[in-house]
Amino acid sequence: MSWKVMNVPSRSRSVRRAAAVAMAVVLVFSGTAHAAEQLPQSHLYTPSHNGQVDVGESVVISGGGYYGMNADTLQDYQVSVDGGATWASGQRTGTIPLGGETGIAQALWKYVFTPQEPGVYTIVSRVNTDTLFGQVSAPRTLYVGVPAPAPGACFGCSFFTHDPSYFEAENLRVELGLRFRVDRPGIVVRVVTSWHYREASRVRLWRGDGTLLADQAVTGDWAQPFATPVPVVPGEEYVASFTSYRGHYRITENAFPATVVQAPFVLPAHAGVYTYGDGFPSQTWNDSHYWVSPEFQS
Repeated sequence: MSWKVMNVPSRSRSVRRAAAVAMAVVLVFSGTAHAAEQLPQSHLYTPSHNGQVDVGESVVISGGGYYGMNADTLQDYQVSVDGGATWASGQRTGTIPLGGETGIAQALWKYVFTPQEPGVYTIVSRVNTDTLFGQVSAPRTLYVGVPAPAPGACFGCSFFTHDPSYFEAENLRVELGLRFRVDRPGIVVRVVTSWHYREASRVRLWRGDGTLLADQAVTGDWAQPFATPVPVVPGEEYVASFTSYRGHYRITENAFPATVVQAPFVLPAHAGVYTYGDGFPSQTWNDSHYWVSPEFQS
């Protein structure tokens, strides 16, 4: 197997961590440590548990982490694909609230893994400070070049990302899309976007070769379901798109440097596509996501 390392911790940081761990052990056994220190916390976002990719297909491993209220205390974002036996470092990609009313900021991170051997990989993560290793996350399993367990039912499933976005106003008519595959048979009932107030004038579903499968005008603030749902099958590529008639849209850059597995969707590298006008979108720019997704049911 091979690792595509996006960031490597320094030797000095590793030495500081080792010294801190050793000191903690001394304190515990000397009876001077009265309470265990809360460790930095980490969690995985992608790939989905029991996801599947081919041998040699680069896949995005992503997640978030926090320590106290300030995510900037974190210095290293580590991933293991062998259950924690070995570790490599990813790259921080942004900071967002943890959720709810906690007031905690979490650091987002990504790591690109390219498996070279078939098998079942156990993925875990941890985030670290300069002196403290974080708690290991709950594991997720990735099947590479071997059959994965049969997926269950999915109702009203759409693709989403935690990555920060910004709004673009080009004032040019543009078709913005998302390339995708599915991991189970089902139907696409509609195409959804993050836009409202009639920024999207049409939504469409295409086969990957440019064949138009569904086309519907948007007459309100949100796209309505297709009159006839469109069957989709594993192994076939599709594109869900919408027409931004004024060129106003939401965008997240560097979302698809490699395959993103978020069940029931498998999004290939450079999944975000566009074209000016309203034809089949096939151009890419900065691996961007334009906040459009199919809504899938199985």
